[in-house]
Amino acid sequence: MHKANLVAITEVRNVPPDIRPFVSFMAEVEGRGLSEDELVAVLVIDTTTSYIPVFLKDPPTMASLEETLARQDATLTSEAKAALARHVK
Repeated sequence: MHKANLVAITEVRNVPPDIRPFVSFMAEVEGRGLSEDELVAVLVIDTTTSYIPVFLKDPPTMASLEETLARQDATLTSEAKAALARHVK
């Protein structure tokens, strides 16, 4: 199983340009309008350039986030889980 590390929790406007397409794609998949001041957590799967944005305006539960990652054969690192615990239900 791969590890999902937290890259950053930041506003969309501060997401680096090379990661921004992942954020835009996830917003499209979720059918949400993307606002520049929306808070987003960006995860990266260890040893890859696969980024997973998690929108914190209407955050998922920790259980549903972990289920989503499990479908991608990944788990949160303990550090990422602790940081996200302050933002997700």
